Formats: sequence, structure tokens, C-alpha cells
Amino acid sequence: MAGRAGVTPPCGVVGVVGLGLVGGSIALRIRATWPDVRVIGLDRRRVIQEAVRAGVIHDYGTVLGDLADCDLVVLATPVPAILELVEEAAGEHLGCVLTDVGSTKRVIVAAAARAGLTRFVGGHPMAGAEQAGLAHARADLFEGRPWLVVGSDGDASPALDLVERVVGGLGAEPLRMDATAHDRLMAYVSHVPQLVASALMTVVGQRCGQAGLRASGPALREMTRVAASPVEAWHGTLATNADFVAEALEAFVARLPSARALGEGPELGTLFAEAQRWRAELVAIMARGRA
Repeated sequence: MAGRAGVTPPCGVVGVVGLGLVGGSIALRIRATWPDVRVIGLDRRRVIQEAVRAGVIHDYGTVLGDLADCDLVVLATPVPAILELVEEAAGEHLGCVLTDVGSTKRVIVAAAARAGLTRFVGGHPMAGAEQAGLAHARADLFEGRPWLVVGSDGDASPALDLVERVVGGLGAEPLRMDATAHDRLMAYVSHVPQLVASALMTVVGQRCGQAGLRASGPALREMTRVAASPVEAWHGTLATNADFVAEALEAFVARLPSARALGEGPELGTLFAEAQRWRAELVAIMARGRA
């Protein structure tokens, strides 16, 4: 498996804090793309043992300071833990480049700035799965997917360059975006879809029961796929993006058709026509990404 960055490794040692679905997939892809890059993991003892057994990492540490020799450290934990790790990294005086994979960026980037981490680059891979954990990690998780990197198009720094080169090697497409724009976008394309899927699945289950579920078709299954996501992965994300999530929820509710529109009138036709147009745009964009 060859990454877009080619065969030349962008660095020699990478630390991955949090070896779940995303962190484990990062480690697997680095080892597949750049066999000479050493990968050091940091996680709970049980997860580390599993990662060593599966050949996901070369070595492991027990505290953040054990990653002092890394060129790049990736914080691949939920948002609240990333905020704690940012503070800890400042106390350890790590001189390496740090990046993260958190689903919100404003609070993380602000925390890194307050901590004086001048070589911190915010990141967010737009890839995932319903099942979390190292057991579900795979080296192709990021293939052809956007990886949002916090920084404007005019920014140029060795840290930003390193992160974007590694992201390319993971098979993803690095896209620069400032933290505020990132969080607002995620409210619409990720956070509200999660809430809608969870709410829809709950309402259907409560009102229709098992008999109704047995009679349902593929539309319900496809619409509610992410309803299987664990709440632990979402608490910090939604709490740190509550303002934009509220805005997106309000816009979504306002776009639902009125009871009168369900019978007659142009409102329903306009809704379906707009949805079909934007759905076609989405499918075309995703097809180009896979090409």
C-alpha cells in the first residue's frame, strides 16, 4: 500500500496517543506506507497489549513524556482528553509537532495557543465507522477522504507542512480550514446528522416496536446507520460545539414541511427538488474522491 506522499518518510518517529479506531488506523497506515517510520503508542495497558500483539505499533509508552523523541505526536482521543493532553504536553515541554483528530477545533486550538504550543496543528479526518476500538481499525480507513487541517491557505510552517505530508501518506486529502469555519461546517454535515439519526431511531423504536422494525425496509437502516455510535464519542464534541449545533438544528427543523404542505402546495415539491439537486452534488463529489 503506497500513500500519496510517496515512499520517502516525512519523519522518523511518530507517537499515537489513543489506539482506538482512528488512532489504530493511523498507526497501521503509517507502518504500511513507511515501514522505516517507528510508531510508538500510548493507551491503557489492555489496549497496548492488543496493539503489540497485532503489530499495530513498534513500541509503547506509559506517559506523554515517553514520546519526547518523536518527530510527530498525534492525539487521537475524544475531545475532553485532547484538551487535557494539550496541557500535559506543555508541561512536558515536548519539542515535536503535535496534531489531533478531534471533531471540534475552536476549543482545542485555543487551548494549544494558551499553553504556548507553537508547533501544534489542529486536524480532523472525515472518516470513521459505527464500531469503535482498535479491533475495527484498518489501514485504508482514510483512503480518499478529506482530512481537515486548521490553517489558512497563506500559512506556511514546517509543522503544517509535516502534518499535511503525513495526512497525504495516510491516503487522505488535506484541506485547510480555520477553526470557526470547521466547527460550523461540522455542525451541519456531521453533528446534526448524528442527532437526527439517533432521534429517528429512538422514535421509530418506541412507536413501532420490534414488529415495526421487522416490517421496515432499507431506507430506515440506511438513514440510521450512525445511530449505533457510542455516546461516549459524542459528549465532548457536542458540548464544545453547542452554539453551531443549535444553529444547524434550528435550520433543519425550519426546513421540515408543515402539515398543510404534505397534502398540497409547492412547499413539498420545492423541498424534494432541492434535496435531489444537493444529493446529486454530494454523490458526484464522493465519486470524484474515490477516483
